[in-house]
Amino acid sequence: MTMLDIQPSATLRRQDVVAMNTNMILSNSGLMKKDLAKAMGLSPQSMASRLQSKADWTIDETCAAADFFGVPLMALLDENLTPAKAMEYIKNRRSDNGNDGQLVAGHGFEPWTSGL
Repeated sequence: MTMLDIQPSATLRRQDVVAMNTNMILSNSGLMKKDLAKAMGLSPQSMASRLQSKADWTIDETCAAADFFGVPLMALLDENLTPAKAMEYIKNRRSDNGNDGQLVAGHGFEPWTSGL
């Protein structure tokens, strides 16, 4: 058996992981799909296609979703993300932003500075 033969066929595509994690966060956060679609610049139909893994996510869309939720980009790519872990990211983000525990969609990534 070659290494190629050993590769598990059940391994999720990254697209599927992003869709799965996005659905999980939406269902646990109380945020609306239509608001996510708007933040990503997508129609509700295009958003539904992505959430069902019928259409591929671009890197820009994945970044926009992470931004919308206030989670690190890598959280959406984490095959082992749990609802508790996702909500912890969001909780930490809310307290870091001084939002008094409120989930506020659309907060951006921290601005990058060159340190100069």
